[in-house]
Amino acid sequence: MSLVGLTVMLSAAALLCCLLRRAIVNRQKQKKMKRLLDYFSRLGSKYNLTFSSQEVLRSCIIGLDGVQRKLLILNGINNGPLSEYIIDLNEVSDCSVKKEYGRIQVNGLRKRKLEQYLERMTLNFKFLIEKQPEDIPFFKQTENHISELPRLEDKAEKWKVILSKMLPVSLKKSA
Repeated sequence: MSLVGLTVMLSAAALLCCLLRRAIVNRQKQKKMKRLLDYFSRLGSKYNLTFSSQEVLRSCIIGLDGVQRKLLILNGINNGPLSEYIIDLNEVSDCSVKKEYGRIQVNGLRKRKLEQYLERMTLNFKFLIEKQPEDIPFFKQTENHISELPRLEDKAEKWKVILSKMLPVSLKKSA
């Protein structure tokens, strides 16, 4: 067998191994996501929630029960441990998209765009009662690529609009 033929066969075998490995990894990810979504559904049942909207983000899953005006959040889906909490929209005074930027050097915006300094973007909830604000992470510089930012920003804005419309009526009139 010639050297060229041997090289082609080895290259084909290496490519086949890579494709097989990728297929196995993708299959494992699909199984993990199915288990997480099943678990999330069971959590919804546990809290007597019926989801009208759901969103799977890199580090959490959120589900909205529009009738009961509650939001279920399951954190830690990428790097555990899993934790869940519920936000009762009847107790929320404000819902906004919050962006946290890193340190910008003098003249730094001449070299880089502002979004390249973005470290974190969250959906932020402030409450009527004395309770700490809650954040749902939509973008983290350490977990997401900057190319994902426009899509995630659109998602965060969509959720903000939906949830803001569900805030207590007395707040809407005073705003």
